[in-house]
Amino acid sequence: MKNKRIITVLIMSIGLIISVNAQNHHQTITKSEHHHESTNLVHAEHGKHKIAAYGGFTHISSAFYEHETHVESTGKWVPTFGIEYYYKLNHHFEVGFIGDVETDQYYIRTTHEEELERNNVLVVAAVVRYSPINRLGVFLGPGYETEFVGKNEATSFFVAKLGIDYEIEIENGWELTPIFSYDIKEEYSAYSFGVSLGKRF
Repeated sequence: MKNKRIITVLIMSIGLIISVNAQNHHQTITKSEHHHESTNLVHAEHGKHKIAAYGGFTHISSAFYEHETHVESTGKWVPTFGIEYYYKLNHHFEVGFIGDVETDQYYIRTTHEEELERNNVLVVAAVVRYSPINRLGVFLGPGYETEFVGKNEATSFFVAKLGIDYEIEIENGWELTPIFSYDIKEEYSAYSFGVSLGKRF
């Protein structure tokens, strides 16, 4: 079931990327687009690139610590830090890279009823971000999870990442962005809340 969900989201991601590319090469100027140009003027002034530092917490419902059992645990909130990069294609679409590290060690119960240790998990993803209105964005894309340190042989999974964010302008291209994201993985899933501090240039 999880593999089917991952494949479905990946297919959606590919379709969205294709549509972005087509739109980017076949845009026409309309009155509606002139309106979006004015509402996105701040972004244009500060350039098409954005880089940001992220901090937040990831909830893994199937996680438990070594002294517990999966039955006793109600999930774990894990401190998470990361970086983001986005490139603005047009008024609605951006492409980007997200990299997060979960700074904790825990165990999960897999779909095969096995206990699997996870140690300082690293999740990277390539995403497409769509902005239906000024500053509000939804993003999705394929990714990969592995373990950053701790073991000679890290266990890795493919990931489908999706989420929503809202950019709050500070000044001089700086933005504060609350973010909610959800990772669909081969053996388990997780969701995250956090805030990024970014700069457009």
